[in-house]
Order: sequence, then structure tokens, then C-alpha cells
Amino acid sequence: MQVESHLPNVAAHSPAARAAKRLDDASPADRARVDATLAAAGADERPYLIDALAAGHSAEDVVTFARLIRGKRPEWLRTHLSLIDPDGPGRVTYRGSPMRQTDDTACGPMTILMARAMADPLYALNFTTADSADSADASVAQFQARLTAEEHRIHDATNRFWPQRLGSTPAGVGNELNRHADALGARYEPHLVTGIIGKSALRDAVDAADSTQPVPVLIGDRIPRHYILLIGRDAADLLVYDPARARVSRISEQSFLDGKVDGLRLRHVYAVVTPTP
Repeated sequence: MQVESHLPNVAAHSPAARAAKRLDDASPADRARVDATLAAAGADERPYLIDALAAGHSAEDVVTFARLIRGKRPEWLRTHLSLIDPDGPGRVTYRGSPMRQTDDTACGPMTILMARAMADPLYALNFTTADSADSADASVAQFQARLTAEEHRIHDATNRFWPQRLGSTPAGVGNELNRHADALGARYEPHLVTGIIGKSALRDAVDAADSTQPVPVLIGDRIPRHYILLIGRDAADLLVYDPARARVSRISEQSFLDGKVDGLRLRHVYAVVTPTP
């Protein structure tokens, strides 16, 4: 069996490494089906198939997914399977419609939604196509209705013991992410940004971003008030998705390591929810 020949580098905890582990644990028949599917996929399609496998989807789901995206152009793949472009700053939209939190208290749920969409292309596909077996585009109205419904579901899950009008706690955000730890490739832990431990947590958040693992970050002024999502790097700067603005922006790495986020209305970092292998 030559499964590994169709996977990119397999650094520990990367999607490729997790995909390889899932194939190792699969039946010989399923391994053969997935290996053949990866071999037949185009270069632009294959990373999404690997991500789907890494996220825990079955061999049958991966094969069906491959049929659905076969021959699609790179722009279609990015728009329908990523939601956020982690390669640079800009607006975050679907067919021109902003991917923005629905109200002032839903920033936490929206960062969770986007973190899952970054890790699992089939989860993203649920929002952007007619259904799981049809690659026709979802309308803007369908997309926004699905986004809102999922945001509300996540908000209910994160705020079982905390009033929704007060937003989501870092513990609630971490607990909801951990319900999908297999898909995300890690468990998440909340850390307050205070003292030496806080400095270490900020460094862990940057390291996670360097390996394209999203990190919810709680920011504020005199009090914590808003979540953003640390999603990656652009040269010497970090990239963050702000659900209030539906935008990816650059921030200074050094500023972040000092507990600040420059360029945003709220500048003080209060907590990070970081992945652990």
C-alpha cells in the first residue's frame, strides 16, 4: 500500500499526519479506496480531501466529497471549502455577503464556527452548497440563514450556565471546541493573560498560528468584551479574523506578545484559548 505517497509532509499533528493515522486505523478496503481517490485527485483538490480525512470523515464520505469537487477551479474550492482565506488580509464574504456575527454577544460562537470551518472542509461545504450531494452554490439567503442557525446553536451550547447577554466565557469556548477535538486535531485550553503564565500562553498562541491552528482571543479595553480569531501569519505580522467587521487584519506579533492588538478598536488581550496536541 502506498498511501503515504499521496500525502504531503507529515509533521506531527499536521492534517497530513492525522490523515495518515486515520488510514492506518482503517480497514484494508477503506485504505485502498481512499488511496485511489487521493491518487486520482487534482493537485488543488487533494489538500481538501486530506483535510476531510484528518477531520474524521469516513472513507465513504471522502470518496463522495472527491466526486463533488472533482474538476472545480481553485477559486471555487477556496470560496466553498475555506470560508476564511488564511493567506492575507481582506474582507470575509460569501458571494459579497459579509460573514459577520449576528449580534453583539455572538463573537465567541462565530470564532468557533470559523475555527471549525478552517479545519473541516465538509463542515464549510454545509454552508456554501445546496446540500452535501450537490455542488450548486447556496444562495446568499441560504448561506446567511445556515450561518445564523449554527451561530445560535453554538451560542446555546457555550452558554448553558452563563447568560448569553454577557457573551461567552473562555471556558465555554474551549469546551465547545473540544467537542470537535478530533476534527480540529487538538484539545483547547483557556488561559488568562496575566503574569509569566500569560506570556507563555501568548507565545503558544503564536506558535499555533504558525502551524495554521486557529486560536480564539478575548480582547477588550478596561474589561474583556470581544473575541477575535488568530488564524495565521503574513510575513512578520499575524493575521486575525474579526467577526464584528467580517474582516481579516494584520497585527504586530510583538504587540500581541506584549498583550496588545494594534489596529483594532479594542487593544488589550485578556485571554487566549490555545490548542494542545
